[in-house]
Amino acid sequence: MKSLLYVPGDSERKIAKARESGADAIILDLEDAIAPDSKENARQIVTQILRDSDFGKKRIFVRINSIRTRLALDDARAVASTGKAGILIPKAEHADEVTTIAPILASYTNTPANAHRILCLIESPTGVLEARSIATASPLVAGLIFGSADLVRETGCILTEGEPELHYARSHVLLAARSAGVCAYDSPHFVIADIDGLLRSSQMVRNLGYDGRTIIHPDHVDTVNRVFTPQPDEIEQARRIVQALEQAAAEGRGAIALDGRLIDQVHLANARKLLAQVEEISH
Repeated sequence: MKSLLYVPGDSERKIAKARESGADAIILDLEDAIAPDSKENARQIVTQILRDSDFGKKRIFVRINSIRTRLALDDARAVASTGKAGILIPKAEHADEVTTIAPILASYTNTPANAHRILCLIESPTGVLEARSIATASPLVAGLIFGSADLVRETGCILTEGEPELHYARSHVLLAARSAGVCAYDSPHFVIADIDGLLRSSQMVRNLGYDGRTIIHPDHVDTVNRVFTPQPDEIEQARRIVQALEQAAAEGRGAIALDGRLIDQVHLANARKLLAQVEEISH
């Protein structure tokens, strides 16, 4: 997944629009986007939409309410009962939050295997420091999402251009995800009309190693998809690396020079990973 679009769970109009967007995944939100008095109604709307709607190839997740509220388990049971969506755990801080939700998903045996997935939103100092234990808490964890907004509030930092103030936390979450063998997704870009800023920040987190990012407006989908899709020159270079090193291996060599640079098995693994990603996107 490159683009994960948040949509308020109580807006059937916005959900329908998101279904027609180019986003790889849709996150139906029962938490921050919903007023306190509307949360149970939003759960009913989301549950009915999941049962009645065809989202095609899009991955669907529901952001439930914090597990520290009375709403969370009812949210999780309702989502799991449809067999149509994974669960996004917000404000994740400890592994036991994952091990509480995972059995609820797993208990619905008719749920497709690819819907038995959990994303964990890391958006507090404790969550950042516990990120690896959260990522490894269950085989159902598909990825970590770095949540900058709450983290900024809790740390009291003041963001400047390029967000260097968040570099440690953002990198820590990425490393935790990679250590656990799961995906890493970045925060949304919160200024809707600032497409140039969206492009710069998306390129920055892609360069850091993130797989994609969450989005709060459909207008951001195309830019994010473009940034996180391997470019033609990257694909061509990956193919050249694979061809050169496979030929070298046939000659009994593990490392060679290509375009004046030393390449070896690490470069081969990276090139094959990129080409596998291209193959997956094409399907």
